[in-house]
Amino acid sequence: MAVVLTAIGILLIGAALIDVFQTLFHPAGRGALSDWTARTVWTALRFVASRHPGVLTYAGPVAILSIICSWAGCTLLGFALVYLPHVGSQYVFAAGVNPANHRGFWEALRSSVGALITLTEGIEVKSAWAGLLWALEAIIGFGLLTASVSWLLSIYPVLENRRSVAQRATLLHHAEEKNHIDLIVDCGDDAHEWIMALAADLASLRNQMAQFPISYYFYVGEPQTALAGALPYLYELSERGARTSNPALRMAATALGGAVEDFLELLADVFLRMPGHDPKAILRAYSHEQMSEMMA
Repeated sequence: MAVVLTAIGILLIGAALIDVFQTLFHPAGRGALSDWTARTVWTALRFVASRHPGVLTYAGPVAILSIICSWAGCTLLGFALVYLPHVGSQYVFAAGVNPANHRGFWEALRSSVGALITLTEGIEVKSAWAGLLWALEAIIGFGLLTASVSWLLSIYPVLENRRSVAQRATLLHHAEEKNHIDLIVDCGDDAHEWIMALAADLASLRNQMAQFPISYYFYVGEPQTALAGALPYLYELSERGARTSNPALRMAATALGGAVEDFLELLADVFLRMPGHDPKAILRAYSHEQMSEMMA
């Protein structure tokens, strides 16, 4: 039984550490556990948001907290299972502590919590290997806390960039409509610079979202900063520009079209789980998933 408990514990610890590595450190990887957790939280809150749209704004924060808790939970439970066969036999209790009250699974779990946050409460271990395990869990706990805070701080620049790209597209669309000006036809001398800037921003955002896929699950709730609503306009703008006779404008529009298609392929493959060969279908699915109206 001791071997089985130890093996299960090591598997849980390994699963947590691998998921942390894939999620936070691997430049092109995604942790299976964190990916499943974020998707489950999004699906549940997306269902509730069909009647109460404001609930969806909590999806991103709840997903992050759930992922961090899953890492901590797997680590705590894994070490607790490793400690469980040795509770009592490897423990030394301080004066006044009744050993009879420190037996079984709950004591092992309490020891695991204490080791993770470096709190002993009058209990020591006899052997060097047990002390080494406690020290290892403490190091993992400190590393998990530091990595989680760094991850959280790294996500918000991605969200700000996403909202900025969407708002620039929204403002440009509004300017076209309000002034009755066709950006492609009437602003040929300057339009290629604006379009190329949009292409560069969208390409940068695509790479950031590939690195931090958790950012997809942050719902904005503002039409003017919702990328799912603004992306169809950028796609339509690239198609209009690709038909012009102006070489510079056609080059910029083609670059924007490529940036949009690359972004849509990422969405289709990673988040929407659908074929990536139909850009318009992906745009509709993305808009529906994010509860945004497509910009005409």
